[in-house]
Amino acid sequence: MNWMHVIRCLLIFSAGVALAACEPYPEAAADPGANLPASAVLLRDEKEPAQSMDAEYEMLTEEERKRSGWDKQVGQGLGLWISVAKQKLRVVEDCMVIQKYTCSTAKTGVGARFGSYQTPPGWHRIVERIGDGEPEGRVFRSRAVTAKIWKPGEETPEDLVLTRVFIMEGLEPGINKGKDAEGFVVDSLQRFIYIHGTNDVERLGVPSSKGCIRLDNKDIIRLYNGIPVGTSVYIDPDAGTGH
Repeated sequence: MNWMHVIRCLLIFSAGVALAACEPYPEAAADPGANLPASAVLLRDEKEPAQSMDAEYEMLTEEERKRSGWDKQVGQGLGLWISVAKQKLRVVEDCMVIQKYTCSTAKTGVGARFGSYQTPPGWHRIVERIGDGEPEGRVFRSRAVTAKIWKPGEETPEDLVLTRVFIMEGLEPGINKGKDAEGFVVDSLQRFIYIHGTNDVERLGVPSSKGCIRLDNKDIIRLYNGIPVGTSVYIDPDAGTGH
């Protein structure tokens, strides 16, 4: 046997394999990245992607963390950041934004006094979740399930609480808990400030609620699947730096 011939054949074969392994797929070579699947971040029980993030690996900024006191309140845990300025709700874990949703806060702006119909600023905590297993569009009244199911396109002048409900309590006395320095009630729990699904989906992204945080009904289901009771919520009133 001609061993030199065998060795030469093996070397040629090995080189061909190495070159083939380094070549891109034909489609990728023609249009780099066009045929790669887009990244999607899912909550724990979610079956489909939430709204795509504006940028991959978006983080809370150092300024946001410092201004809100995020590290002390949430640290590396799970929390929600609601921006009044940008009308966005961000799900944040270990300071990384893992989901982002368009929302609507109060038409009359930021404030916490009873009867103001404004969205209260500052730190809150989710104390109750309502709506397990209910169909999309289920109507809630006084925190209780009703027999009515709202359907997309159905016109109603009423501001409905739909699909899923997060009940929140304020954590900052005088700001969103108890009474303020002038004796006015500023308690988010007493004011029934919720995160909930809405029938007014056309105005999501625009301040239009009566104080609550509204979400699309599909989005509130996705959020509900991954956010437990006890989760901290920061409502950011800063129009200059919200995201």
